[in-house]
Amino acid sequence: MILASRRWKLALFALAGAALFAAAACGGGTSSADKTATAGAKPAGTSAATKAAGTPTSTSAAKVDVSGVDELKDGSLDIGSDIAYAPIEFLDEKTNQPVGLDVDIANALADVMGVKAKFNNSAFDGLLAALDAKRFDALMSAMTASDERKKTVDFVEYFNAGSGIIVSKGNPKNIKTADDLCGLKVATQEGTTQVDFLVGPVSNPGGQDKKCKDAGKGGITVLKFGTDPEAVQALVAGQADAEMADFPVAAYSATQSNGALEIVPNQIEPSPYGVAIRKSSTALNTALTKALAEIKKSGKYDEILKKWNLEAGKLP
Repeated sequence: MILASRRWKLALFALAGAALFAAAACGGGTSSADKTATAGAKPAGTSAATKAAGTPTSTSAAKVDVSGVDELKDGSLDIGSDIAYAPIEFLDEKTNQPVGLDVDIANALADVMGVKAKFNNSAFDGLLAALDAKRFDALMSAMTASDERKKTVDFVEYFNAGSGIIVSKGNPKNIKTADDLCGLKVATQEGTTQVDFLVGPVSNPGGQDKKCKDAGKGGITVLKFGTDPEAVQALVAGQADAEMADFPVAAYSATQSNGALEIVPNQIEPSPYGVAIRKSSTALNTALTKALAEIKKSGKYDEILKKWNLEAGKLP
């Protein structure tokens, strides 16, 4: 995977502390190649999607028994993710290591299970197929636990997020709600819940575009991009009137734009993120559910949300 294509400018994803003020629904991706980036490991960009067998490498004693979890017998929780969705998951420009909310939560979950979390960089719109093909144990990529996705995978839900809209400085089109997108060009990332919101899923087209047309207004021209940074760049370049992403991601993009962009304050349809796992991975589902309960009980979950200024997305 070519790292340059995952970030339109380093400044957009700089680790300048995620200055967000609300929580927020689904990550994005590009490229068909995968790259393994193990959180906390020394070299970033070692070769992809193979697990190294070995003993658990957690920093504390396991608190969740995973002896019956086949996926974890090598001591590794292999996670598929599109790592270009700051502040949820992105690459530290100094180390090329994955960082963000999802990375910290994955590491905390892995720690209480006595294993190591390993992130594999992959195209968002191919993640579910890759999970089904058993290239990964689980997916963690700001993925909304939508009803459509629940038909094929199970989720362990851990965060609540809605969609957000960013616009050029001064909001020249006076966009306040999704209804104001009628007749406009909206950039977003391929394969995300934002696409489903705007034009409906492939199985049931419609969405906000149909709502606009049914009201006698102009339809929405949706510009789809491989990554969220590319969609943001389309807005900056004047190719789009607005850009849609998960609210925390949209807010982060606005704060990192040096005043060129601003966030519309209203969240759209908040829904939970989830760790996606195969429906056949029942033992892993149980282990992850117990691990999540453990990090909530210990306070680690709250600590991670506070670190990224995303407390408003807390799930009980």
